[in-house]
Amino acid sequence: VKRRRGQAPTPQRSMAKLKVRKATLPWLFVGLSCIALIVLHQSTSQLTDRDAHYKEELQRLRALAGTQVTTHATTRPPAPAAAAAFVNRATTPPATTTKKLWLAVGLPTVPRLNDEDYLGTTLNAFARELFPAESMLAGAVGVFVVNVHGAGHKRFDEAKERFSTNPAFRFSEKAEDPALTANRVDPPHVAGNANRPGWRVRKQTRDVASVLRIVHDQARYFVFGEDDMALCDHGFRAMAYIIERASRFYPDWLAIRASFGMNGIFLKDADLLPFADYLEEHQARRPPDHLVVEWFAGERDQSKTYKNNRPHLGFRWNIFSHLGTKSTLGSRTKRMPGCFEMLTTPVVFPVEAFLKTKCPRQDFTPCEAMKGHPMLDWGSARGVYQ
Repeated sequence: VKRRRGQAPTPQRSMAKLKVRKATLPWLFVGLSCIALIVLHQSTSQLTDRDAHYKEELQRLRALAGTQVTTHATTRPPAPAAAAAFVNRATTPPATTTKKLWLAVGLPTVPRLNDEDYLGTTLNAFARELFPAESMLAGAVGVFVVNVHGAGHKRFDEAKERFSTNPAFRFSEKAEDPALTANRVDPPHVAGNANRPGWRVRKQTRDVASVLRIVHDQARYFVFGEDDMALCDHGFRAMAYIIERASRFYPDWLAIRASFGMNGIFLKDADLLPFADYLEEHQARRPPDHLVVEWFAGERDQSKTYKNNRPHLGFRWNIFSHLGTKSTLGSRTKRMPGCFEMLTTPVVFPVEAFLKTKCPRQDFTPCEAMKGHPMLDWGSARGVYQ
């Protein structure tokens, strides 16, 4: 029956609508549940696909790195970029590369006749002059002390123990087979003299060569030391000046003379082994402090070829002080120069000496390339020693 406008609904119609609503609600709930299940399924599928993708990526990266995959089933693997970083991590400690020193001092040592502790005094002078931690050259110098005598060098053993905590000092032993040198006596006609070495001087030459071989490849520059030659005050600062000034004006220099005897001679690392070979080859002909001049001055065809016109320089000032009264290799003069005294003839050979008449306002010979560039007057320090 059609209800007229303004007429109230009948009880029958209200009950019918209520029944329809009650019948519709369960189906509506079922529909919404189905929709929620579909959405949840799709989300789960996407997460599963993503996890599978990450696992596959991790498997591939680890396979490339040659490692075995051990992924826990409940742990999500990292993103591909993080996995790559993990796989490529260092599995062993990186190889350490030892940086070359700036300067190596090569110092052979033997016991003294009366057991004088020249070695201790010499090493104390080096220790005093080593650069403090604040210096740019801190850790740049190594003093290589080589016992070329063998067992029984008490002063070497004492020094090794005393300076063991100082990383600048490197102690080693390089003694010849005693069967080669023990009780060795030259026949009278080859006993040796100042210009012709006997067996003791020949052994000294081989000892010097052995030090060169030990120190090779340890530093950019090398300087000869002796166990009875103490470095002067400010000696390492003077060495820095010597090398820097010579390298600025004569960058291809072969040698620099800054003291006398087999001492205070600077070489570059690349020249150490060739010179060691030269010493061993010519040990029977001249003593080592003569051979070194012959070599860097190019006085023979062999050394001249190696020199190849590279300059050698004589520094104006002596930077080492001799201990005691007698030189191991002898000396061409009775009086040896002290700290920062002029280093010229007859203390050193004319071919290696500083020549004041040629370079009056400079501190090296040769000095042509240095003209117009003022020097530092290291000689002003010599007054404190007089």
